[in-house]
Amino acid sequence: MPRASGKAEAETVVLEGTGLKPDPAEVFRYLGYRKDAPVEPRVAQRVEQALEKLSPEMRPRSMYRIYPVLRSSAHRLELPGAVFTGRIGEFLGEAQRAAVFLATAGTEIVAAAEAAMEARDFLGGLVCHAIGAALAEAMVARTIEHLRGQLGAGEALTLPYSPGYCGIPLEQQRTLFGLLDASLVGVQLLPTMIMRPLKTISGLIGIGPEDRVRAYGNPCDRCPLVDCQMRR
Repeated sequence: MPRASGKAEAETVVLEGTGLKPDPAEVFRYLGYRKDAPVEPRVAQRVEQALEKLSPEMRPRSMYRIYPVLRSSAHRLELPGAVFTGRIGEFLGEAQRAAVFLATAGTEIVAAAEAAMEARDFLGGLVCHAIGAALAEAMVARTIEHLRGQLGAGEALTLPYSPGYCGIPLEQQRTLFGLLDASLVGVQLLPTMIMRPLKTISGLIGIGPEDRVRAYGNPCDRCPLVDCQMRR
């Protein structure tokens, strides 16, 4: 599907997550607890203690830049200067623009997790890792909230899609990082395709006509992994 050509529609936006705290329920989910499952008191206590201690030190951040969609098909999405392959085109096919984003929990929570593990406080390390994962997700949510404020009349957002998920090859990280100056939020891509800091999320969010975006729906509804804990 060809679209109008053009350059990036806006400058890079950087968001600070000062004061942002992850939902404890999300932390428990990353620790392996299913929704509404009882949490062991000692685990709940460690999560509460860690959040109280570490929250003032954590500095989550995110960034995004909006690009026009030039062409799209089920397995291809073309932006100015970049082509994404895999199922990304299937999920963002109706989008007229795409926000390329990074959201990171920052180095502080990763350092706390590593320090706990080195001290053989394995539960503490797992709790910190879960907090970091939930914090990165919370920063994605804040990014989406900010993006909603940039929408035009009749526009809506797709869900975020990340390389390595939903049939999008992990190698597409290189393409994504080519569209952003990741150093602005202290993130780097390693040759292994792993991001540093570890608790970082990358991806694309489509922007398009509300009726068409809704028509595409939630890809998790089409996924056979009905028991997946990350199901949305």
